Amino acid sequence: MTAQATGPGAAQDSPGDERRSLLKRYSSHLEAQGYRIRTQRAYVASAEHFLECLSTEPNDSLRVTRAAVRIFLEVHLPGCQCPQAGHRDVQMVRAALNQFLLMQGEERLRAVRDATASDEIEASVRDFDRHLCDVCGLAEATRWYHRRHARAFLRWLFAERPVVFAEITPGVLVRFVTERAEGHRPGSIGVLVYSLRAYLRFLAFHCAVSASLTATIPRPPNWSLAGLPPSLDPTDLKRFLAAFDRSRPTGKRDYAMARCLADLGLRCCEVAGLTLDAIDWRNGIVRLAKTKAHREDALPIPEPTGQALADYLCDGRPTTLNRAVFVYHRPPKDHAVQASTVRGAIRRAFARAGLPWTGTHILRHTMATRLFQHGSSLKEIADVLRHRSLDTTQLYTKVDLPRLFQVALPWPGRSS
Repeated sequence: MTAQATGPGAAQDSPGDERRSLLKRYSSHLEAQGYRIRTQRAYVASAEHFLECLSTEPNDSLRVTRAAVRIFLEVHLPGCQCPQAGHRDVQMVRAALNQFLLMQGEERLRAVRDATASDEIEASVRDFDRHLCDVCGLAEATRWYHRRHARAFLRWLFAERPVVFAEITPGVLVRFVTERAEGHRPGSIGVLVYSLRAYLRFLAFHCAVSASLTATIPRPPNWSLAGLPPSLDPTDLKRFLAAFDRSRPTGKRDYAMARCLADLGLRCCEVAGLTLDAIDWRNGIVRLAKTKAHREDALPIPEPTGQALADYLCDGRPTTLNRAVFVYHRPPKDHAVQASTVRGAIRRAFARAGLPWTGTHILRHTMATRLFQHGSSLKEIADVLRHRSLDTTQLYTKVDLPRLFQVALPWPGRSS
């Protein structure tokens, strides 16, 4: 994409005039995004450094592209000897140039990937991800785990060597899973095995390996109904919800997100993706369009949840054109929060409450447990949790201790 100055006589502008015009636009862009003066100056200095280096290219044209930004970050910046270079912190400069790309209508540049992953490995992982999306129809959250474990396996086996799929043998698979299993719970290893099987099926689909390889991966013992689902008791739940400072706008936002998790049983990505148009205030329901099951669902909004949402929307949410319910309160403005924002808010609240939890799924378990203990049927709980099968929901039958006590048999040999 060629960055050009606008206005009369733009065709006669010198490269220096073009740079000044771009920097002026960039400064106005940062101001509109709500950045502080100090941050604006640092970002503009980084952009000026980038454009100065770009102008030394033989074609003498300011082609601002993602490829040019990546080369600047990976090649020029680490060994930069420019006399007035300004900041050299890669993370800060990347953030500055990402805003420059957004201003130009380009997509932001992701963090520089780990150098230990070769281009060949990354290409295989990208093809695997496209297969998971286009052929299998998996959600992004599931694909993220599959990509992560497939990349880890390829790095472990090939490192910087060429990828030769013929080297993937049963012995190699057993050794990889055995090494990774040490120090991890069966559930975590189960996810690894699941991802590895998916990757081998993808390779077999393209005739790169034998389809029988998937059967050689050891599977850890993990009985789905062996343990109790972790949940917060009423006292701990009250402590958790009291850990949010609802006198501050961000506290109102984080509290409303927590209520969506604890009262509606939403997942992090569903909370982050919630829009103003999805809430039907008149009928008291929220519609979820992009769920894990790729279907639209409607859930009733409990009064505490509705009150928390209304409090945030009326008195906490910054003015923005974005239709997302939950948005960032710091620059860049007009952006919806990410799932990582939701997870971070919950993790910090658990720490403030002095509770030994860090994940968000326990709130989903807590909501289901409360429903079951108050007499809701498995079908009703499955509908709220949006489970496709009742087999997934039956885990919660073990948390109703009074009913379990009624059906418990006496211990053999014990006198009644």
